[in-house]
Amino acid sequence: SSGINAEYGGTSQTESVTAANVMTKEAVDYLLQCPETVAKLEQHLPETLKGSPDALRQTLNSPQFQQGLQVFSNAFKSGQLAPIMKSLGFTDSAGNVAAGGDFEAFVKAVVKVTGETQAET
Repeated sequence: SSGINAEYGGTSQTESVTAANVMTKEAVDYLLQCPETVAKLEQHLPETLKGSPDALRQTLNSPQFQQGLQVFSNAFKSGQLAPIMKSLGFTDSAGNVAAGGDFEAFVKAVVKVTGETQAET
């Protein structure tokens, strides 16, 4: 299945990739070690979490956030998020993949779309 899982000690290869099983405590800790990643995340965070890696780590590892990821994963898997993703501008490949509920393919499509968008600017 995914290199994401193996790299961050996530799920077995037979289990599907979801936001909930990719965003493990280990993955969060790994991501927050990179100042560039933290800076990119902070652009989208409320002021209370900016400049405080510990507060961000606690939030991302909290049971409430993990529960929210599970709800998101279930909605995504069912295809219910496809219209929302399309309304946010994720058209074509990313929007279509969202309709199919394949999270790993969706992440790859979003990376491709955002890379193309950044190349245009």
